[in-house]
Amino acid sequence: MRLPRLIFLLFNADRAVRRWIDARSGDTGIGASGAGVLFYLAGHENALIGDVTAALGASPSGMSGLVNRLERGGCVRRSPDPDDARAVRLALTPRGHTAVTRAHALVGDLNAQLTEGFTAEELAVVGRWLERVTRLSAR
Repeated sequence: MRLPRLIFLLFNADRAVRRWIDARSGDTGIGASGAGVLFYLAGHENALIGDVTAALGASPSGMSGLVNRLERGGCVRRSPDPDDARAVRLALTPRGHTAVTRAHALVGDLNAQLTEGFTAEELAVVGRWLERVTRLSAR
């Protein structure tokens, strides 16, 4: 039995999901990566930028550019950490909160499309496999 080309399929799936989200981000310019930042901040208001970077598995330079774009778009604001002047905290603006609501709806639609036709048991296996792939970077 020949195994599926999992790595090839995984990379193609990642690109397809990002393109799908990016194409529907409308005039926000947020895209898939920006939505990740907004989702994190929605649950961790005034988070340190380093914590956001770590949670999303991003590089510091990539996060810096992304935060710059989100700040220019009016979705996040930076502030110095009161306990450490070298540290920067991020918070959602009112526009950012609106963008989170819109992004949740978008992701909900995508999840519905991705799960259509699969049983709960099949999706549990897919979820377990993706979680295992995610943990590979920690080894």
